[in-house]
Amino acid sequence: MNIKKAYAIYFSPTGTTEKAVIAAVGGMGLPIEKIDLTLLNTREKYSRSFQDDELAVVGLPVYGGRLPRNLNTFFSGLKGNGTPAVALVMYGNREYDDALIELKIRLEERGFGVKAGAAFIGEHTFSKNIATGRPDGNDLSTAAGFGKQIIESIYGGAANTLIVKGHYPSPLKGYDPATPGTNPIYPQIMTTDSCIQCGLCAENCPWGAINPQDVTRVDSALCLRCFRCLKVCPVQAKQVTDEKFMAFIPLFEKRLNTNRREPELFLTK
Repeated sequence: MNIKKAYAIYFSPTGTTEKAVIAAVGGMGLPIEKIDLTLLNTREKYSRSFQDDELAVVGLPVYGGRLPRNLNTFFSGLKGNGTPAVALVMYGNREYDDALIELKIRLEERGFGVKAGAAFIGEHTFSKNIATGRPDGNDLSTAAGFGKQIIESIYGGAANTLIVKGHYPSPLKGYDPATPGTNPIYPQIMTTDSCIQCGLCAENCPWGAINPQDVTRVDSALCLRCFRCLKVCPVQAKQVTDEKFMAFIPLFEKRLNTNRREPELFLTK
């Protein structure tokens, strides 16, 4: 098999998944094309049929041990034709649970042959004090080295079924914003009076949860609390002030910072 081109395909609200995917693709020594499917309008318009001499490295973040909800538009635009693929997930130093096997199977359902899988650690969405600065230099070096291994494995003719950790169907409910009772923490996104209605938060919301005509209105049933809106707001008008959430964060930080998790890599043999 001769791979002509590699595609870095990702959904990455805070940029951590993107870094790992691009590092992995960068280690493959192939021509690269980046496909950022983070924004809803991009996902709704994107459609491509990939060939068997191309390679897709597909990355998604983990929410509550599962892939993010409401991402059918991410997969519907991707069609493989026996196309070799890599499934990569990014989690915030707790556990990725069933997300990796879920991504593997979703890609296989779309016609891809998943040859490798990986779980990387990124700075947690809820706190900069959890897995701070990750993926860091060591993580990205690991990702690049893994990319090289993947190409060597494919060219070596590895044909066995890829085995990754997790259960499918998953017994986990994941993080579902439409059913608050299933989520241990359910912070509300608030908008302060400093808001200048520039619309950047609505333009950058991966879920289409912010009303572009009135950005103070956030649909809680769609919002997955990725906090991208907090990061892009030029005047820090988007905030989380929920008392239960704020009280939970120190305990959450203590629990998740007990040890440094390392990337887990899976290859067909």
